[in-house]
Amino acid sequence: MDLGIIQLDKPDQIGIVVRSVDQFVDRFKALFNITGFEIIDWPIPGTDPDSTYHGVKAVWKMRTAFITLGSLQIEIVEPLEGNSIYKDFLSKNGPGLHHIRFTVTDFENKIVSLQKAGIEMISSGKGMRTNSRWAYFDTFDLLDGVYIELRTV
Repeated sequence: MDLGIIQLDKPDQIGIVVRSVDQFVDRFKALFNITGFEIIDWPIPGTDPDSTYHGVKAVWKMRTAFITLGSLQIEIVEPLEGNSIYKDFLSKNGPGLHHIRFTVTDFENKIVSLQKAGIEMISSGKGMRTNSRWAYFDTFDLLDGVYIELRTV
């Protein structure tokens, strides 16, 4: 039996790209009576996200909102400035489901395995937690419009 390129556990985040985080959060609250979103403007002042986009160092700004429902975190992203995977997604596709994230322990090995299989790492950087790193992979065509994000903490 073929076990795939890499093995992943259950997803821990879905990401949605929107035109306005504030409007999305307000509408979500009104529709479902769910509160508790944490809104963060990225990058956090005084931090270096050490981010790349298509292999080149890149700096962008975005407004994000996070809420955890059960074991799944929902990330809402509004691209503001600079070139990013989020800005390009929004301009090409409009708002919608952007990515599914998996937290992994052997981050570097999984990156190498995906790249050896011909799946390009599109964007990468440091997360908000110390030693946290993330990477997006070009699964857009393969998975009908959804990127895969890997993260290590």
